[in-house]
Amino acid sequence: MEKIVLENGLRILLLRIAGARSASVGVWVAAGSRHEEARQQGISHFIEHMLFKGTSRRSARAISEEMDMLGGNVNAYTSREYTRYYAQCLGENAVQALDILCDMLTSSRLDREEMERERGVILDEMAMYEDSGEDVAHEALCAAVWPGSPLGRTICGLPETVRALTPDDLRGYMRRHYTPDRMVAVAAGEFDREGVLRLLRDTLGALRRGEGAPALDAPAFTPALALKAKEFEQTSLTLAMPGLPAGDERRYAMSLLNFIVGGGASSRLFQRLREELGLAYSVYSASYASRGAGLFTVAASFSGGQQEQVLSEILAVLRGLPGTITAEEFARARAQVKASFVLGLETVAAQASYAGRNELLEGREVPAEEAVAALDRLTPAEVEDLACMLLRDPRRALSVAGETRGAAFYEPFLQA
Repeated sequence: MEKIVLENGLRILLLRIAGARSASVGVWVAAGSRHEEARQQGISHFIEHMLFKGTSRRSARAISEEMDMLGGNVNAYTSREYTRYYAQCLGENAVQALDILCDMLTSSRLDREEMERERGVILDEMAMYEDSGEDVAHEALCAAVWPGSPLGRTICGLPETVRALTPDDLRGYMRRHYTPDRMVAVAAGEFDREGVLRLLRDTLGALRRGEGAPALDAPAFTPALALKAKEFEQTSLTLAMPGLPAGDERRYAMSLLNFIVGGGASSRLFQRLREELGLAYSVYSASYASRGAGLFTVAASFSGGQQEQVLSEILAVLRGLPGTITAEEFARARAQVKASFVLGLETVAAQASYAGRNELLEGREVPAEEAVAALDRLTPAEVEDLACMLLRDPRRALSVAGETRGAAFYEPFLQA
């Protein structure tokens, strides 16, 4: 991979992939919901939507039609740490596709009428999430675990903050946060190297360097209980304990531990609650790593009347795991995690995403061979040590959405 840094701080990653006939181009911006002030909640996500609504050179329809003519597609998403704009197309059209993205990033009109229309779309999107028990439980959990921190806020924002945002708010946020020193441009696959570099120098390379990213808080884990009584077909819960922050050297051990706990069909949670007892159709564990903070969670959806049994069985699995991981479980977890990682990098788009994310969050290239070697070096003892540290930590948080009971009912299930 070739890395070029322009004078204004823009980082450019060029990843030629032998035999590829397609290209994936994109721009990562270190501006997500963690960078928002309380009154701006949802502004990063709103901007992501609005950049597709027309520029000084292209209407919203022209953006879509031009991408279709290039045989490609363009998309974007917002996270807590960043916003990513990207496109896939034939390699011969990579420069034109990247030109569309750069035009969106530098010349979007942020028209008031378009903003009013899109505001309705975003409010509908937020209402859709409110119909999902798993989403409601997870967002309530984050708010309870990290009260007062941007990490605890929803990426979409609140209805009242989204309704209050103006075009000037969006422009001001972009001036502050959409600066070249906080951007990573990526071209992967087959592409015209000189054409890509020339375009980036003339567009993003002409932007003024910013003041750098603001310092992010590192909120402590707050034990909590969050109950959301809603009329869902099923009840959903998320149980959380402190996890590992992004960049922690134990992240590979965490991948194996997560698989053993609830990351696959052979995991202890899935086998016990789904296969043996038939208590929950959906049950799994997950690791969420952000800079300065992390969570390890177990989530399940089930008939509301089974809460006590579901919670009891989840706790039994978590309490019984430290010190009991078998050699077969370890080997199976490592084989699956390694295969998932390697197979996940088979496409041009996946390699572009992997390169851009590593550069933005870790500031360096992380070769696939490095990750595979780290997995190969892992020992059962390292996974056991992590299991003991996380699963025996007395700090717990629980969120329930759907049919809920009184707080006293849940207190015993907050004990490690």
